[in-house]
Parts: sequence; structure tokens; C-alpha cells
Amino acid sequence: MTTEHGVFACSECGLTTEHDLRYAGRLLESTRCSHCGHVVELQQRVLLPAYLHDLEQRLVSKPGRLLRRAARDGLPFLRELPAAIVRQPFKIAREIWTVVKRS
Repeated sequence: MTTEHGVFACSECGLTTEHDLRYAGRLLESTRCSHCGHVVELQQRVLLPAYLHDLEQRLVSKPGRLLRRAARDGLPFLRELPAAIVRQPFKIAREIWTVVKRS
């Protein structure tokens, strides 16, 4: 789960303020207004199938992305690869858990 920030008009308080944008993978899961705290969440019945489809696309495209990065970065990529291989399953498990626990 990653969090980013953006400035949007809040549907609750009507002010244009900073919002926290929470992502599950590449999908926007929820937004929260920093002024009034109003939260808008994607419904679980929509989020889970969309997340699983996105995850499938990410996994299928991973080998090609790794090859492009290896060609571009060379030795630094190879030095970072073992740690990245260890981290990736935990990252995916954390994303899946975040999406599933909402149900």
C-alpha cells in the first residue's frame, strides 16, 4: 500500500485541500481530505477483482521490465537484484492483505 498526496475539492466540506491518496498496487483504493477527514473508498466488490487483474498484468510484464532495467542500468541493477527478489513477495503479500482485509 502506498500513499501519495494531491490537491482536490472535497465533496464533504467543499474546500480545495490536500488529500491522502491510498493505492493498492496501481489502483486508487481511497482518498482522505486533510481538512475534514472525509474518506471515499472504492467498494470491496469492485476493488478486489480490479486489483487481481492489475496484479496479473504486473506479474506478466515483470520479466520484460526487468530485462529493460538490466539493459539500462547494468551493474547497479545486478547489485540490487538479490534484495529486490527477497522484498517482492512481501510487498505483494502486504498489498493483497490490505485489499482482502477490507472485506
